Amino acid sequence: MKIGITGGGSAGHVVPALAVAAQLNQNGAHELVYFGRSDSIEHEYAETSDIPFRPVPSAGLKRYGSWSNLRMPFTVLHGIGAAWKAMRRERPDVVFSKGGYVTVPVGIAAWLCRVPLVIHESDHSLGLANTILARLATRVCLTVPASAATPRWLGRKTVVTGLPLRHDLADGNPERLRRHWGLKPVPVLLIFCGSQGSTRINNAVRSQLNEFCARFSVVHVCGKGNLDPSLDGIENYRQREYLHAEMTDALWLADLVIGRAGATTLAEIEALGTPAVLIPLPGSVSRGDQLDNAHAYASRHPGRCLVIPDDEALTGGAELVEACVRLAAASGDPRQPDRADIHRAAGLVATEALAVARPQRRRRDR
Repeated sequence: MKIGITGGGSAGHVVPALAVAAQLNQNGAHELVYFGRSDSIEHEYAETSDIPFRPVPSAGLKRYGSWSNLRMPFTVLHGIGAAWKAMRRERPDVVFSKGGYVTVPVGIAAWLCRVPLVIHESDHSLGLANTILARLATRVCLTVPASAATPRWLGRKTVVTGLPLRHDLADGNPERLRRHWGLKPVPVLLIFCGSQGSTRINNAVRSQLNEFCARFSVVHVCGKGNLDPSLDGIENYRQREYLHAEMTDALWLADLVIGRAGATTLAEIEALGTPAVLIPLPGSVSRGDQLDNAHAYASRHPGRCLVIPDDEALTGGAELVEACVRLAAASGDPRQPDRADIHRAAGLVATEALAVARPQRRRRDR
């Protein structure tokens, strides 16, 4: 059976997509193909996972004034055409879509080619791409139960699976990374704010670096292009643009996390029981889902989570230091993660995708 995978724009979409792909491809049981944008995070991750990649042009709607919004409809139309051609060529039996604007042309092309489409939503409400694709989807997988206001037509398609976690999360070896980086046996503070990083958070951390390094071994994943070479060699400080294979070990190694409030981030730190300072994306540059995620998470984990707004008060970093010190003092013994439970959601999504798959006739001239 051949299965199409799509999802992109951020690690929060790509990592769960690859977790489902790993469940689908256990022991080489199925053939996979990934649809996404060229030279993107999904392209890089798919190649790292040895999944054949098919490029599809796409563009997202900027939530602030931008001339690129005028070109966006034409790019999407071009992407639908390219995705339709790729879909006709590859003939997948089902397509799994994890979200991000690249999934819109791929999902529409799957519908045009009568390929069953399974989508997954991480947040409490459907994102823009999933809102568009929900009408076309055969199945809609949810992280949390749908609200009472969910339309009846959508409710008939939904199934609660939870959020797929990175496929290697159960295999973390924290001491391996501690030895590799030469970290001292002191509490580890892991800072990561998505694949692009955050200038404001990076600056806040670096302005208080002496305070942080006096208390923690700091592992700072700052985003592509955000390294500061002048900070290399500082004791108890390691900076990286991003982590691939090492990210699982880093998550297990962390005694405390500073991060955004994307659903994937929250699911990973919840599975590992790691205390966290959350800095959700503000509503001015997002649809506000991270604000909802952060406050819901903090209410579930009092004493193990603090939420700080991403505003001018973050500048200088003093509030960030205070929050980390408070959490480090208040957190009790670390919770032992349930390794078996980590794969549960990805397995459920994979099962849903296989259940609706429709065998396609393959091209004979390939």
